Amino acid sequence: MITIVYYTSGTTGSGRIIKGISIGNALKRKNISFEYTILSSCKFAYLSDKFNYKHIEIPIEHEDLLTGNFYRQSILYTTLESLNPDILIVDLEWFTIAEFMDNFSFKKVFLSTNLNNKVASELYFNIPLPRKVLHFNPAQFDLLIEAEQTYIPDPKITINPLIIRNKNEILTREDASEYLNIDPENKNCLFAINGKPGEYENHVKTYSYLEDEGYNMVYSTNYRGGIFPVVDYFNAFDLIITSGGYNSFWEAQFFEKEALFIPQPRQFEDQRKRINEYSGMIFKENGADQLVRIITELKNN
Repeated sequence: MITIVYYTSGTTGSGRIIKGISIGNALKRKNISFEYTILSSCKFAYLSDKFNYKHIEIPIEHEDLLTGNFYRQSILYTTLESLNPDILIVDLEWFTIAEFMDNFSFKKVFLSTNLNNKVASELYFNIPLPRKVLHFNPAQFDLLIEAEQTYIPDPKITINPLIIRNKNEILTREDASEYLNIDPENKNCLFAINGKPGEYENHVKTYSYLEDEGYNMVYSTNYRGGIFPVVDYFNAFDLIITSGGYNSFWEAQFFEKEALFIPQPRQFEDQRKRINEYSGMIFKENGADQLVRIITELKNN
């Protein structure tokens, strides 16, 4: 059996949890014996319950407790120590474990997504603290993997974006329409935004005009118990309106959906750049499957 822990933060939105679920689903497809745990502080952690993945909530701890001589008292350290996985996947959140990561002998993988803003990513890898600057040390990781072109340091492995489902796993148009109680013969449009609080409300009225153009509108946000996982129902829709966030954008690309993307402001990612540069990109293999192949090979080395 291989034991894997996926660690991230996810203080807003559901994106990080969805990546964690994507990895878990890829592990299932690999048909190997595994034990998988998601660690995060995400309020949407309950979404992983649908897939029966173990989730442990990690509170946001002050930097003083994660550095110096105090880290052994932190919940994050003691949790990782007790889990002691074969492989730890760190989704962006390198700085919380930098001070004590060398204490652990398990394999460590840094997963980079959402860092397509060059100027901001420089700050992300060099974080000013009150008493010092905390610098990202690639040598602390066995592998650096980017699941989207980012500004992660070299040497790195580039894989396709992580997607929660594969194409053969989602519902047919008829079944998805029946579940959503909509007519599969209609022109159906999905409006779905799950980013920061308020973003859904800021844009939902803007696109209501599509009802006058003959579209049957279906609205969803995870802040209001929305459709999840929404990709399961993609075949029911002729048009998707969503943000330019990592999961929303790449899901539409992977399933080759006609989509309108609404870029949202973020500190470390440029959603407008993602939309402008990659809207024509089509990829066949799910990056989550590529990632699982890579880490299982790492376990055997």
